[in-house]
Amino acid sequence: MVNKGAKQKLTQYLRSAAPSSAILLRGAWGSGKSFFWNGFKERQLPKLRKKDITFSVAGLATLEELEQAMFLASVKDLGTDTFRETGMVVGRALLRLVKVDPDDIKLKADVRSGKTVICIDDLERFGGDFKVLFGFIVSLLDAAKLHVVLISEEERAVQDLTGYQDYKEKIISVTAEVRPDIEAFYEDTVKGFEHKATHDALLDIQGHAVSFFKEKKLKNLRTLRSILEEMKLIMQDMIWPEGQDASLGALLSAVSFHVMAVTKDVTNEALVSEVFLHGDLANMTMMGRAVSKKNTADEVEGAGGSVRRLIDALGFDSDIYEWHGSKAFAEYVTAEGFEPDEIAQDFQVFGYVQQEGQPLLVRFRSYRAMDEAEFRTCVAELETKVKKRDFQNMQEIWEAHEILDHLSHEKLITTTPEVWRDRFVKLAHEFKVTSDTPSSFSVWLERQDPNRAAVLEALKVLEQRILEEKTMAENEATRRDLIEGKGDAVLEVFNAAPFAQADASNVYERLQKAGRDGINRMTQFFRKRIGISNLQDFATSEVPFAKALGKLIDANIPNIAPIKLDDAAWWQLAAVLHDYVSRLSPPSIVHHQETQP
Repeated sequence: MVNKGAKQKLTQYLRSAAPSSAILLRGAWGSGKSFFWNGFKERQLPKLRKKDITFSVAGLATLEELEQAMFLASVKDLGTDTFRETGMVVGRALLRLVKVDPDDIKLKADVRSGKTVICIDDLERFGGDFKVLFGFIVSLLDAAKLHVVLISEEERAVQDLTGYQDYKEKIISVTAEVRPDIEAFYEDTVKGFEHKATHDALLDIQGHAVSFFKEKKLKNLRTLRSILEEMKLIMQDMIWPEGQDASLGALLSAVSFHVMAVTKDVTNEALVSEVFLHGDLANMTMMGRAVSKKNTADEVEGAGGSVRRLIDALGFDSDIYEWHGSKAFAEYVTAEGFEPDEIAQDFQVFGYVQQEGQPLLVRFRSYRAMDEAEFRTCVAELETKVKKRDFQNMQEIWEAHEILDHLSHEKLITTTPEVWRDRFVKLAHEFKVTSDTPSSFSVWLERQDPNRAAVLEALKVLEQRILEEKTMAENEATRRDLIEGKGDAVLEVFNAAPFAQADASNVYERLQKAGRDGINRMTQFFRKRIGISNLQDFATSEVPFAKALGKLIDANIPNIAPIKLDDAAWWQLAAVLHDYVSRLSPPSIVHHQETQP
């Protein structure tokens, strides 16, 4: 029985007459010390014919505050029924603001020796010098002859509470270690849930849940409460099919991983979200290929490695095979809103439901839950998709390769990983790129192998092609706006070189069609660029164009007075272009050009 020894010590202490010292209930933070005491006093104090006054000294610092806290804890009813079981903070406000009728104040017990037990909680969080609290406790023991129960995280008390080490042995004769009572705490917490279906379902799996938490070496009851509260939040808003039992194992595991990971370090939230966003396929790939859990030369550092270490550290290396891809749960983890029914479906709380209407690649994230016929149909669809090259972006290509590569390793399909590697490398090289093609994709980092590396490299080449295509399209749009004056003409462009690959002859012809307005816009554009302080960093690639266009203007525009206004506009543009070339060309080249005959 958990805490049997603590119960025996506490019972023996309370049976003694007029003790001269207190008993200390100690334990780690979250071990359930207050929970143990509350359970004990409800069940055992009536048998001992005693009543308690229990209060916390967290944040208190003076004798007056201690006395007031004990008084407020002894108040059963204050004024009307509106103010029942008043807490210390509210009670202080009421004492200041409400006229208290002595007839409305009733003590929980006659404060007298042998009948009243004073329990002082959160000893380590007392805000003053311990000798103040020491004097208060001594008065309870020696003057009032009361039993005193102290509750403390003693390691913290020794470290943070001034004077504790010097005075504690003078008032504490018995110490009882309180250990987490997972089963009792689980049952007590769940019984407090009002939603009947949630309450009943969690009580039904109590045995499994308690064993699960013990397996994970969960000892902090505050963390356990958080897990159960998270389960309640998800479950109480689900639509519960009539007469359908809930299967909560996978969901409980996922919620526990989330809470324990974030409790360990709040920055783990992003890693937890990644786990469920990518789904069981990526998780199995990540965990299954690793022969050793130690970092090796072929392991990719980053999110994947961090997730592996987190999963190992928390003891969820086997649970991961029972988790499924769930965008809904990933959104729940990141507090971006969530859909309880989608979470229920993703974790098969009410049995597996075919994901009709979901994209093929999304359905594969939970392929292990499919029946054989559905799985084979999905495989055939995916193989056809590859054959027809029916992909919209690099993300789809990468995910399709991950799926088929994984299925090959698992021998669920006959085509080898090497064949899929070659097909996807070729697909990436021949992928038709447009300016609308997304230029980025997300990779679930994990232990690498040559096949994945080859496909990843081909996709990086494809990514560069897409970026170049986008840059070309953006540059052409800038040139069009400048020359033709369509839309809002872009006269200032920073950190880009829209004329780097432009054909001078083509631009010259277009400027001729645009007339003086287009020429003036071009002149204004290059004049503004000359004023950019870091122009040298990004615009040197425009020098060949500027030089070529300047030569074309020099060769085709008359230089005999009087010249036309249109010709003057050309000469202004040529002068700015020559200045642009001069500013962006290395000094040695400029000097060499100036000395040519």
